[in-house]
Amino acid sequence: MSARFTTLLGLDARLQHRYGIYYAYAFVVAFYAVLLTMLGEWLPAWAVGIVVYSDPAVLGFFFLGALMMLEKAEGARAALAITPVSPADYFWSKALTLTLVAIVAVTVIGATVHAEVNWALLLAATVLTSIQFIGIGVPVARLFKTVSSYLIGSTGLLVPVVLPCLLALYDPMPGWAVAIPAASQLKLILVSFGAGSAGTVQISMMLGVSAVAAAAGAWWGIRSLEGELGGK
Repeated sequence: MSARFTTLLGLDARLQHRYGIYYAYAFVVAFYAVLLTMLGEWLPAWAVGIVVYSDPAVLGFFFLGALMMLEKAEGARAALAITPVSPADYFWSKALTLTLVAIVAVTVIGATVHAEVNWALLLAATVLTSIQFIGIGVPVARLFKTVSSYLIGSTGLLVPVVLPCLLALYDPMPGWAVAIPAASQLKLILVSFGAGSAGTVQISMMLGVSAVAAAAGAWWGIRSLEGELGGK
């Protein structure tokens, strides 16, 4: 890890703190944690999985976009265009810091669940899901000019990507649904909570699909940034 990238990580963490990203995340996670602690025994197992899935998927997507809108308003990305910071540096700095927050959030939520958790599977699904949706969020965020327009307009673009996750609620899930990233991601989370069943081969396939989706999302995000920061 280069000194430049380490510095960029620190700057991103401070910016996210200044923009209130961490406070917003903490509020949402605290609400989920209280809800699951008080009502977890009566909630269906799939409801817990959807709550956890929404953290790296929906929240990561929206917070990334809001962050980029605020940076745009301050001219931060325009300034980065004349620095040695590459599109890959910019993307991975955002992806790592926001994914770390997602890991902390999912860990807190997972600790409140009234069930045994497969932490390795849960965290792997969280990381891969987070990276994919952050990657998708970059080109989508570049379509809008303000935070409010992004939050409203991007929802319609996100729904078709997330909606197939409902296929994971079938147990067993249809074999062909493994090829759909959202379905595989939610199914992995459900299995990690013991709220769904899947064999070793199917779990391996779902992890593979999620990894490919994360790589594709990262590639798309970086390529989109090249149009703004240049190919460095």
